[in-house]
Amino acid sequence: MKIINIGNKGQLSLEYILSSMIVILIISLISIPILLIAMDYSNDIIDSINSKSELSKITDAIDFCCASGKGSKRIVLVDFNRNVDIRLHNDGKRGFASINLNLSDDSKEITSYFDYNGLNENIHLSKGFNRIAVKWDEDSNVIEVKRLI
Repeated sequence: MKIINIGNKGQLSLEYILSSMIVILIISLISIPILLIAMDYSNDIIDSINSKSELSKITDAIDFCCASGKGSKRIVLVDFNRNVDIRLHNDGKRGFASINLNLSDDSKEITSYFDYNGLNENIHLSKGFNRIAVKWDEDSNVIEVKRLI
């Protein structure tokens, strides 16, 4: 009977595989939470940019009606990722529209300015597409901004 000596080669490769798995496990336990935090911040930035862009559509429509004068009307289609309340105010010289966004770690106010200073309204918009009518009637002295249903 002949005895074949395999040696320690099998044990060495098993130790190598186990140590590699432990290193991969440690790296994944460190990188996954960092990746989740980065995704949250990315989503916050996307929501902020989207809200600023959609708010600018509304303020541009107000500026258009203000520049065009009585009898002008503009309908704007806006798309928000969440329910928002838009506040239209003025500071005496010009008006501004603002939205409060609840982000992952705090709250941020997004504002956009327009030239007309006669608005003082709140508009509630639901998540998704909303139609906003901005009009200045011929027999009125104020611009109206309201959500169309």
